[in-house]
Amino acid sequence: MKFLIQSIAVFLLLGTALAVVYPHERTESYWKSQRENDLLESINKFSQLNTNKAKNVIIFIGDGMSIGTTTAGRVYMGQKMGKNGEEHTTTLDQFPHVGTAKTYSVNSQTPDSAATATAILTGVKTANGVLGLTSAHQGKCTTNKDVETALEKAVKLGKSTGVVTTTRIQHATPASAYAHIPQRSWYSHVGYGSGCKDIAQQLFDKRHDIQVLLGGGRVHMHGVTDRDILDEVGIRETGLRRGFGTNLIQRWKDSFGSNVTNLYVKNRQELDQVDPESTDYLLGLFAPTEMEFRLSNSMRSQFQPRLPEMVEKAIRVLRKNDEGFFLLVEGGMIDKAHHKTLVKYALEEFSEFDKAVQVAKQLTSDDDTLIIATADHGHVFTFGNTGGRGTPFSKIMVNNQIPYNTLGRYYTNTAYGNGPNYNANRTWNSWSKAKRHAESAAYQPLTAVKRAGETHSAEDMIVYASGPMSHLITGVHEQTFIAEVVSHAACLNPEAGLDFAHCQPSSEKDKEGGNNGSGETQINNLLSRLVEEGKEANY
Repeated sequence: MKFLIQSIAVFLLLGTALAVVYPHERTESYWKSQRENDLLESINKFSQLNTNKAKNVIIFIGDGMSIGTTTAGRVYMGQKMGKNGEEHTTTLDQFPHVGTAKTYSVNSQTPDSAATATAILTGVKTANGVLGLTSAHQGKCTTNKDVETALEKAVKLGKSTGVVTTTRIQHATPASAYAHIPQRSWYSHVGYGSGCKDIAQQLFDKRHDIQVLLGGGRVHMHGVTDRDILDEVGIRETGLRRGFGTNLIQRWKDSFGSNVTNLYVKNRQELDQVDPESTDYLLGLFAPTEMEFRLSNSMRSQFQPRLPEMVEKAIRVLRKNDEGFFLLVEGGMIDKAHHKTLVKYALEEFSEFDKAVQVAKQLTSDDDTLIIATADHGHVFTFGNTGGRGTPFSKIMVNNQIPYNTLGRYYTNTAYGNGPNYNANRTWNSWSKAKRHAESAAYQPLTAVKRAGETHSAEDMIVYASGPMSHLITGVHEQTFIAEVVSHAACLNPEAGLDFAHCQPSSEKDKEGGNNGSGETQINNLLSRLVEEGKEANY
C-alpha cells in the first residue's frame, strides 16, 4: 500500500505532461484540410520552378545544427510563444526545397567544421582540421593544393562579399570562405616550415575583397605589444596574439583611401549607428574570441549585437552593389553549447539563427537571391521519451518502468550520447531539488558515455533552399553539391555557366528561347564537357 501511494504521488508530480490538445486537432476535417493545402503548395512550387540567375547568394551555416536540434528548436520556440510547441513552424520550415547532405570528411566518418565548411564553400572534401586545401596538402601551403571558395569566385565577378559569425571571425566555418591553411587552429601563428600565412593575416590580405566582417576574434588581430587593451567592461583581453606585434585592426583602419568609407566597430551601439548607405567597408569585432551565448548573463553580453542585427546590417551594406553579393553567415554558438551539453543554450542559439534567416528573407527577394541554410555537422543530442504534448525541456520525469524507491531516477526529455554529465547512479534526494536543477538555463542532461566534452555526430544534415535554382537541392547529396548549386545558380564558373541560358547575356538568352535553363543543347554541352573532364582526371 505504501509503495502504491508513493507511485501515485510520483506519477502526479512527475509523470507525463498533461497534454493540451487543441479542439480542432480532434476533427478529421482539420487534418484533411491541412494535408490538402500541403499538397497544393507542393504542386505549385514544383510547377513554377525558379530558374533565374542568382544575383545574390546567402549561405547560412548553423554549426552543429543537427536534425534533433532543429526539431527541438522548433518546439522550444513554439513553447516560448505559448503553444504546445510541436505544431510551431520555424522560418527554416517554410523553405520550399529541402535535401540532405552527407557530412563525412576524407579521413573521418565524423567530421569537423573545417572539413565540412570547406566542402560547402569549395565543393571539395578534405581532411578534418584543414581549410581551403585538398587533403593532399602535406601540412604545407606551398604545395599548390588550394581550392577556390565561393566567396573568392564572387569577388572575381565584381560582387560584394561578407562574413558574419557569432564565433571568432578566424574560426573554422567563417575562415572557410577566405583562408587556405592545413591547420584550422593557426589563428595568429603558423607551424614552422609550413610556408603559410596565419588565418588572421589571410583575412587582412583580403581586406579589399570582403566588404563586411562581423563577429568575434579581436585578440588574434592584436600584436604582442598590445597587452593593455581592455574590453567594454574594463577586463584585459587575453588570448593568442600575433607573434610579431602587428596590430591588424589598426592596419585595416589605415589601409583604405580617402574616397572610401571604412568603419571599425566594437560594440552593439557602434554597429547600430553605422549608416549602411554611406559605408563601403565594415569591420566589427565584438569579443576577444567567441561572442557570448544569448542566454549568458555576463556583463559583456549586453555590449554585443545579436546575430539577426548583424545580418541585417551586413545585407544593407552589401546590397548596394549592382553586381550582387555573396554572404556567409554562421550561427556558431549552437556548436559551442552542445559541446558543453548546455541544451537550453543550444536551443536559444538556434532560435537566434532562425530569426537571422527570417531577417535575410525579409530584406531580399526570391526572384534574385539564393538562400541556403544548413549545418556543417551534427551533435550526439536527442530528445524524446514518454512526455505528452507540450512537454517542456525543463519537465522532470521519472523512470517508472522500474521501482522508483530502488533504481528509479529523475530525468528530462533530452539526452546526449556522450559528454561531461555522465553519472550512472545519479539521483536527487527530492523532486524539488531535481526541478530546480532542470529549470536552470545551465541544465545539462544525462549522457550515456563519459567524456570531457560532447562530440560531433556523423549523420546527414538537412539543407534548406529558396530562390533561384533552389529546387536542385532536393534529394540526398554529397555536401560538396551545395557548392555546385551555388556556382550554377549564380554563374560563378563563367566557362561552365555559358552552357546554361540563365548565365548567358540577354542577347544570347533570346537566341536560346528564354531564361529556362533547360534546353537540350545546354544539357548536352554540359554532359560533353563533363565527359572530357573525366577523361583528363587523374584517379
